[in-house]
Amino acid sequence: MTMDTIDLHSINPWEVSFLREEVGAYFAHGVELAPGATVLDVGANIGVFSAAVYERLDGDVRIYAFEPLPPLHATLDRNGRDFFGGRLTALPYGLAAAEDELDFSYFPAATIFSSSWRDAGNVEAERRRVTASVVEMIRRGGLGAGLRRVPAPILRGIVGRKLRVMRELETHRVRVRPLSAVLDEQRIERVDLLKVDVEGAELDVLRGLEDRHWPLVRQAVVEVEGWRRHRDTVRDVFAARGFAVEAAQDPVQEAADIGMVFAVR
Repeated sequence: MTMDTIDLHSINPWEVSFLREEVGAYFAHGVELAPGATVLDVGANIGVFSAAVYERLDGDVRIYAFEPLPPLHATLDRNGRDFFGGRLTALPYGLAAAEDELDFSYFPAATIFSSSWRDAGNVEAERRRVTASVVEMIRRGGLGAGLRRVPAPILRGIVGRKLRVMRELETHRVRVRPLSAVLDEQRIERVDLLKVDVEGAELDVLRGLEDRHWPLVRQAVVEVEGWRRHRDTVRDVFAARGFAVEAAQDPVQEAADIGMVFAVR
């Protein structure tokens, strides 16, 4: 199966292409999945990563996908019903250190940047950071080879203008829960892969996992925002619990000050 097998329902089709560019990066540094795996997709958006896992394992997988924003969850749930053969559970809340309600900024025209950590006060700085990342991705052949020939200053202008849509934001009050409560409630007895992509809230997600549940986690991949500031903290969370840990950052991620932490038993 290829990543194009499932033609997912989406809010903005361009985002599906963008997310598909990123999916392969999660399966590196020893992270592997076998048929019958249980996977937690934390920060699922509409389910692109979940689709990659489902296709990779020919549907022999159990996926729990977390998406707190109502418009995204509705699309994720529809994808789950239409394409995942009953193997995906779309959960309508996010994960955090404790049970709570948080204000999330939702960008209808660029949903992948929605976050509890972005608001009207920092959105311009965020737009510049995301622009730098997209420009670097294009320079390295992502999103179509034709764009590579456009001079960098012009490219930055084009991408920056496209991302002005980040100024259009809605605020949604959403529920967040600790992961341990969900593991108990769903009777999840092992986690073959914990994937976390939550736009800045990754440490909060990890703090919601109680000591009694850490042995259930076999592998994790966490996208870390504020890489220089938070990389070592996230790495230490896993190293202290007996994982072999790799921290990696490619040039596209470096431009956005993000990176990936891979943890394997």
